[in-house]
Amino acid sequence: MEETFLSTVVLPLAIVIIMIAMGMTLTIADFRRVLSEPKAVAVGLFCQLIILPILGILIAFILPLDAVFAVSIVLLAASPGGTTSNLVSHAAELDRALSVTLTAISNMVSWLTIPILLGIALRMFPGPSGNGDFPVGDVMVQVAALTIVPIIIGMLIRRFAPGFAEKTKNASKIFSGVFLLVVIVALVIQNWEVVRTETPRFALAFILLNAVALFAGLFIARASGLGKKQSTTIGIETGLQNSTLSITVALAILGNTAMTIIPALYGIWMLATGFAFAFYFNRGAE
Repeated sequence: MEETFLSTVVLPLAIVIIMIAMGMTLTIADFRRVLSEPKAVAVGLFCQLIILPILGILIAFILPLDAVFAVSIVLLAASPGGTTSNLVSHAAELDRALSVTLTAISNMVSWLTIPILLGIALRMFPGPSGNGDFPVGDVMVQVAALTIVPIIIGMLIRRFAPGFAEKTKNASKIFSGVFLLVVIVALVIQNWEVVRTETPRFALAFILLNAVALFAGLFIARASGLGKKQSTTIGIETGLQNSTLSITVALAILGNTAMTIIPALYGIWMLATGFAFAFYFNRGAE
């Protein structure tokens, strides 16, 4: 794909701003919760970092997808939770602290998970999307620059300028939502012919990934003995991914426009299913 201002400047800068904003909502206490609530956090991370990628690879392997869309599904499954999952958890009165903790940790390790899983996907599904010579190490550095570094900067701002962090909290959430919407619209317009002709072929893949991930997180958490509120939270964290980061990796790092289509459409789909799932399964929870 020919490099554009969107892929080389706008997207990377915007995701850095979004990650800084996320960092400004975090404190060390969010990471200490691993010690205070080890079971809930462990189950949530197991679902996010192990079960979800396995589901993505299985769906990409089983369904008859072109290589670029198969890799795109794996990229989506490899992406961490985002601010959308925190928004849903807050609105549905789920376990907000658990949601923030899982989002924070999954984003902090995404520099490792995304490149490794992409490398596996590009070997399993060679084609226009890439080849077996995927530079895992280089991509780790690039993803870290988009995630870990800005999150740490945000946490430092929260630590040394708490008033500023609190004042800009709502504005950053609005920016994240509006930016994602603008990017999705721009990508759909740019790839309209592909969206129009190929969506019936790959829509089942991201719908299935979303549905299975939501219910897998819920049922694994319930089977582990966790309560309704925590189990529903883990379902949300497993089923709602950071589609903005997926789009940024596809465009700014891989240079592949077609690979952005599924994350873009998923970004709209998961909002509807996420809210419906959270409110339905959290009914009557204490």
